[in-house]
Amino acid sequence: MGEYDTMNSGKTVRVCLVGLGWWGGVLAQSAKKTDGLELTACFARTRQTRDAFSAEHGCRPLDSWAEALRDSETDAIILAIPHSAHARMVEEAASAGKHVFVEKPFVLHVPDGQRAIAACERAGVRLGVGHQRRYQPAHRELKRLIDSGALGHAIQAEANFSYGFADKVAPPNWRADPRESPSGSMTGLGIHHADNLQYLLGPIKSVFASSRSVSPITNLDDVTAALLEFESGAQGYLGTNMLTPKVFYIHIFGTEANAFAEDEGRRLTIQHKGVDEPGVTEYEVAGDPASAQVVDELADFAAAIRDGRPPEVDGHAGLRASAVVEGITISAREGRKLELAELYE
Repeated sequence: MGEYDTMNSGKTVRVCLVGLGWWGGVLAQSAKKTDGLELTACFARTRQTRDAFSAEHGCRPLDSWAEALRDSETDAIILAIPHSAHARMVEEAASAGKHVFVEKPFVLHVPDGQRAIAACERAGVRLGVGHQRRYQPAHRELKRLIDSGALGHAIQAEANFSYGFADKVAPPNWRADPRESPSGSMTGLGIHHADNLQYLLGPIKSVFASSRSVSPITNLDDVTAALLEFESGAQGYLGTNMLTPKVFYIHIFGTEANAFAEDEGRRLTIQHKGVDEPGVTEYEVAGDPASAQVVDELADFAAAIRDGRPPEVDGHAGLRASAVVEGITISAREGRKLELAELYE
């Protein structure tokens, strides 16, 4: 498979989508808009589901996971499946010589992610992880401002991603299982900011968290809050819940200016030291702002395959975000500050 990068340079990357639920549909629609990538096959355990999906999206339905692995007409596999299956299926795809794009969270346990990354590296295949919200325009500009020094020294960060979806998470939905959604919405929502904050400020070193249920609607923790310490020395807060009206923001506090990215990355407010009126930039985003940048991450994944380089959000970046979620879960359970290095083998 190591020869693929040269042999297929400049050609379209053919992908098989595995997991055909709601988000699988978003991925399929995004794939159609992505230059250099083509959805050619799909698989789900239920024949009716895969037949309907293939008819809607114009791809071949495959009868089994084994068939997807040996399909000679696909170069890569996109996984949109229950979280607990990610690591195993990434390893199996890599062993079959397939590049892999896996939805977040990459894994639920750090050592599983380490083994999956190693399997991809041994096989010479690319591994990408779905964290589309780092591509939102306000976050891209915020990254530029931090890196340029325009904010001075970034010393503190606050982020929250929440909305009231608790009444929609009930069995048989697999997301209702605490084993699939540890710390409740931190697994599906908060993890976006676990990636965004590290994209902006570098690796998180430790967490100290509280996570609990305050409502009888689900059997999941529905309110989670964590204090963060970055390797840079910056301090942070990350919160999430599944009960309130939607909240989505990242606030960065610097010694020269504060910056506030809000509204799904469509608004950026900058407050400079000594300036009374903040500057506000509004960004136009076509389509759903929560998923519009899926095209960007898929395009980067396809380009990484063609160019023989890691995707921007590779397995290591995905693992750093997963480590924050696992660390928060353990910290809340054990009532202590947890160094994320403890999670790695």
